[in-house]
Amino acid sequence: MLITCDNNMQMGYIYLMPNETVDDYTLEKSDIGLYYDVNTLNIPRIKWLSMGQSLSQMRLATKTYREAVDKAFHCEYWNDLDGEGYMMGIELSLTEDIFLTLVAHQSFKLYDTRWRNCDFRVLTLDAHHDVFNKNNVIYPLSAKKDAFVILMIDPSTKVAKIMALISARDDLYPIDYLRNPLFILANSSRYFNEVSMK
Repeated sequence: MLITCDNNMQMGYIYLMPNETVDDYTLEKSDIGLYYDVNTLNIPRIKWLSMGQSLSQMRLATKTYREAVDKAFHCEYWNDLDGEGYMMGIELSLTEDIFLTLVAHQSFKLYDTRWRNCDFRVLTLDAHHDVFNKNNVIYPLSAKKDAFVILMIDPSTKVAKIMALISARDDLYPIDYLRNPLFILANSSRYFNEVSMK
């Protein structure tokens, strides 16, 4: 799964679905190796059947994400959806420090669970206690209710942050893709410090 962070712009993008853009990125183009051994980076897959109880404590919206955006909540930037409403990618504010912390704490995890009497995969995109906060809201991505996102919505600004993807659609969100991280850090502060010292 391709996750980018440009330290100059303090923005990032999470590619939830594989596409041709992913092929343009390689670890050789990333500064992440200045901080971590790239051979040790992974996205763990964990079986946690009782997670469904945590998901059931959150409110499940009746409208789809596409129907609710800019009405029930706003996006910080734009999140790309396909023709059926499934989320392809997430654009977000992302500083180098936050990105490195997320990687260090393995905030990106893939869980297998049971929820609503179905098997789902839950991809977390932030710290565990923030993802499973009971005040978060779950939005279906389509009327089929086979994929959802967990949103943390700021009560004062109504700006939503995507905390996790819940999916039964392994065809759209392949497990092998989600488990294979490609962390691309561009313009890192350490890179510029090393270049200026030479």
